[in-house]
Amino acid sequence: MDDITLAIVLWGAAALVLGWTWVPALISGLGGCRYANGGTDDPTALTPTGGEPDYAFWHRQVVALGYDPLGHGWMRLTFHGADWRYETRVRAFHSRAKQTYVFVQKQPRPLDVWWLAMFATCWQDGGLLLTSNAVDEPPDGTDYVVQGMESLDLAAVEELHFGQHERLRATGKRPDPDGSLDTLLKATERHSGPAARYVGVRNGQTYLLTHGLIHLFLSVPPAYLAGPGHWAVPAVNLVLGTLLAVGDFVAKRRAGALMRELITGTA
Repeated sequence: MDDITLAIVLWGAAALVLGWTWVPALISGLGGCRYANGGTDDPTALTPTGGEPDYAFWHRQVVALGYDPLGHGWMRLTFHGADWRYETRVRAFHSRAKQTYVFVQKQPRPLDVWWLAMFATCWQDGGLLLTSNAVDEPPDGTDYVVQGMESLDLAAVEELHFGQHERLRATGKRPDPDGSLDTLLKATERHSGPAARYVGVRNGQTYLLTHGLIHLFLSVPPAYLAGPGHWAVPAVNLVLGTLLAVGDFVAKRRAGALMRELITGTA
C-alpha cells in the first residue's frame, strides 16, 4: 500500500471515529437538540429490587417524606452535545397533601446509576418549579424555575424546594391539583424543550471548539515535518480521537462507580 492510499484509508477511519461525536455536536451546536419524554401510571414498578441499592437509597427517603408511588417513564435528549441520544429512566412519586412531585432519574451508561432526584411543583398557570439534589443553583425569576443544592439528604432538598414554593405562592401562584404523571411530563416537556436546545447549542459548540483545537494543535507537527498529505496526519487524528473517546468513557464509568459507592456507603 503506497503512502497516498494509506493516507486515504486513515482519513476514512479518522472520519468515522471523529464523526461519532462531532456530527451530533455539530447538530446540537446549530440548535438541533430535541427533548421528549413519556411514561405510564404504574406504581407497582417503583418497588426497589435487590439489584438496585442506589435506587433503594432514594426510595427510602422519598417514602419517608410522605410521597406515594406514581409511575415510571423516560426523558430523552436527542443530539445533546456530543451524544446522539441521552436518555434517562424516571421513577416518579407524588404527595397530594403537599401537591408536589419528586422523581428519581437513572443516568445512562456508562454512568449507569440512580443519582439525580428532583422535586417538582406544576403551577396552574403552566409554570414549573424544579429543585434538584445535584448542584448548587439559585432560582431565577422566570416561569420555569430551576434551583438546587448538592446533597444526599432529600429532606434538605425538599426544604429548599418549599422555601421557594411558598415565596411563589405568595405572589399568587397555585399548584395544579391534578397530580398525574401526564401533568408532570407535559410541564417538563413544555419548559425543558427550549432549555435543552439552549444547553445543547452551548455544549455542542464548546465540544467542537475544544476538540477541534486539540486536533489542530497536534496535527501541526506531522504536517510540518512530513507534509499535510502524509499518512501521519490522519494517523495522529485517528489515535487522538480514539484516546479521547475511550478516556471519556472510562472517566464516566469511574464517576458512576464512585457515585454508587458514595450512596451505598451512606445507606
